[in-house]
Amino acid sequence: MRRTPQILALGLALLHLPAIAASAERPKLVVVVSVDQMCQDYLIRFRENFSPQGAFRRVWGEGAHYAQCHHRHAYTVTAPGHSVQLTGTYPASTGIIGNNWFDRAAGKDIYCVADPAVQVIGTISNKGMSPKNLLVETVGDVLRLKSSGKSKVFGVAIKDRASILMTGQNPSGAYWLENNVWVTSSYYRPDLPGYLRVLNEQRAIERFRGQVWSLLLPAEKYVNRGPDKNAWENPPKGFTSEFPHQLFKVGEGTAELFGDHVLFSPFGNDLTLEAAREIVTHEKLGQDEHPDLLCINFSSNDYVGHAFGPHSLEVEDITYRTDLQLAEFLTWLDGAVGQGNWTFALTADHGVAPIVEYAQQYRLPAHRNPLGKLDEAKLKLEQHLRGQLGVAAAENKPLVLEFDENQIFFQPGHAALDGARFGQAQQIARDWLLTQPFVAIAATRDDLLRGGEGELNTAMRRTFHPRRSGEVLYFLAPYCVPGTKGTTHGSPWHYDTHVPLLLLGSGIRPGKYPRPVSQACLASTVAELVGVNYPSANVEGPLSEALAP
Repeated sequence: MRRTPQILALGLALLHLPAIAASAERPKLVVVVSVDQMCQDYLIRFRENFSPQGAFRRVWGEGAHYAQCHHRHAYTVTAPGHSVQLTGTYPASTGIIGNNWFDRAAGKDIYCVADPAVQVIGTISNKGMSPKNLLVETVGDVLRLKSSGKSKVFGVAIKDRASILMTGQNPSGAYWLENNVWVTSSYYRPDLPGYLRVLNEQRAIERFRGQVWSLLLPAEKYVNRGPDKNAWENPPKGFTSEFPHQLFKVGEGTAELFGDHVLFSPFGNDLTLEAAREIVTHEKLGQDEHPDLLCINFSSNDYVGHAFGPHSLEVEDITYRTDLQLAEFLTWLDGAVGQGNWTFALTADHGVAPIVEYAQQYRLPAHRNPLGKLDEAKLKLEQHLRGQLGVAAAENKPLVLEFDENQIFFQPGHAALDGARFGQAQQIARDWLLTQPFVAIAATRDDLLRGGEGELNTAMRRTFHPRRSGEVLYFLAPYCVPGTKGTTHGSPWHYDTHVPLLLLGSGIRPGKYPRPVSQACLASTVAELVGVNYPSANVEGPLSEALAP
């Protein structure tokens, strides 16, 4: 038979198509796991030590892997990171500009999911929590709307803000840990579901009493080879900087300190997955024609990362254990929901900076608190502003209302800031910041509202909300972090923005995809998988090349 050029070309094209290991049928359950403070760097540095039976190697063999996933907003902390994932947009639209922010009207900091109009359900608490500060909806909200509430959307995490912000305005339930028990709030329901009450009554967390967190692998296998005993890590009370770490036994420590031991260890993820299994089982997720969504956050990785740093044995070890915990959970889903009936997505809300003292050993320009105490920096800026604007010392009302780690607020209604002087004061504060050691970038409210070019400028604009953000935003230079021990995150630098993005299961085309993406692409991707419209504020397109036809 004579082959035409068109047939030959088609044959060659088909040879180069990725193999499709998953059915293009819609999943009955989508599980989105956000591993708190997980850097893409860990999948690079620790790759050789990941188990052949682990989740990461399963994804690399059967799923989709995006190695160039970056957060595209500047302030990379937990609440913005989780609000972005399933809304498909950034803090400029979500209104979630930080874990906390200064409220001008109230004259004080407010917590991102605080809601005094509701009550916590499941324990005695004076903290009300809800998504009321989230200004847009998630893909879970769209799914619930389309199905007239028949699709179920649940969130579970140790951290309230993770569970609440991933699920959105109208989930079937959102659960988190407080006082060592699972709780929700009256925003969602008047009582705790029976299966979580059983876990609480059984004091599920108590089974970790006296447990020892030791190295999973032989010590010589670990990539992180810095001194295990050191003075710069910040372990919780009762732990040292060295392995092994023994959790308080019965009768040792307070309940709060014991809870910290669980949170600052891989056992916190075991506790979270136990609750996730209960939700899947008792809520019958993935059991009918209406697709469901389960959002899970592994909060313990963040606690461990803050305390011990990304180059510690602890962070490396919990990463290996996370890999195995996820693999076990995926195998469990095969039995509980059925092979081919679920889709799994993994990402992270942010990365993390190296511990300053560790980075200094390698001659990196790392510094702690380069601005000094923020109260003192606030006073210096106040004096500078008064001098530049000619505000008399007799005017006792301060010009600078709040000076935090990333933004500056002016006093609302101050007579010295009327009219054109408001913009002038912004410029003076911005320029003063840029004269300070290790301040890398600063922009005024007017700068950000006008727009501008460049990746850093765009990232800052995505972080800025006109009613919630300050008059001036700024960021320290790379490797400069606040705090006296341990480390943190929150910058627009590569180590804070570069996170994993992995997909596996129903509807996913296997492959390693090199194009730069954002974890905000998850919202539209999940929408495509379950057959609903994108959330209203969504700005990122789906991961189309990873979706099976």
